[in-house]
Amino acid sequence: MSLNKGDFVTRRSHNRDLVFRIEDIKRDKVILRSFKFRLMADAPLDDLIKVDTGKITRIKKNLHEEALEILQKCRKHLILNTRVFRNSNSDAVYTEYPVRVLHLDGDKEYLNISLQNYKNLGLKARGFFIPEEGQPEKISRYVTKYRPDILVLTGHDGEFGDKIYHTSRYFIKAVKIARKIEPDLDQLIIYAGACQSDYDKLIESGANFASSPQNKMIHFMEPVLLVEKIASTPFNTVVPVSEVTANSISGEGAIGGVETRGKLRKKYP
Repeated sequence: MSLNKGDFVTRRSHNRDLVFRIEDIKRDKVILRSFKFRLMADAPLDDLIKVDTGKITRIKKNLHEEALEILQKCRKHLILNTRVFRNSNSDAVYTEYPVRVLHLDGDKEYLNISLQNYKNLGLKARGFFIPEEGQPEKISRYVTKYRPDILVLTGHDGEFGDKIYHTSRYFIKAVKIARKIEPDLDQLIIYAGACQSDYDKLIESGANFASSPQNKMIHFMEPVLLVEKIASTPFNTVVPVSEVTANSISGEGAIGGVETRGKLRKKYP
């Protein structure tokens, strides 16, 4: 059975636990991107089993349904915390000052789902599909042009040796460049990383939040929920990092960070 770039496969050696898309084939070594988590992996050709198109259609449908379910839970959180009511309450005489979000993603499908969910959450976000290795080259132009309040640098990653990562070096370099443009941690809030990324170096480079302190898998919707948390926390309040990590989709230890002020500001008419 021949395999080509773009095909969907599972791994025999891992009991076919995850579905991957083939990113590249280098002789007998295949580079893979997970179809649900932000994981990059590699495997020998003979370890891979091709997934039929019917199953992929179902998986894509489930992916969108799962994103919708997560969004609905998030909206319940917003209502319980009165953010939605503040805008609809007739006694309120203010609106929320819009937070600018810039989202650079190495996965085009994840990007599209993320942008739709930012919109559903009432967040103003610009997003661009940029492969991880291209993010350092383009980050300066995008940050200078769009002047975001919150910057997301993500895609796929994975640890394939002792502290050897597929794409962490690109996220680290991009964070350093962005932080040179805006050194203040509260002016530009940066989330960077994906599955099993080099958390310590990302934080050292200037990210406010990063993955993954406990080397965990990261759900593709994780950055969106983190952005919502920052955007809904008042500017004079520190985002509770322990709450962010405890309430993440991927579980405690998936995301960590440093104390950072929120971005919610009231705009009086």
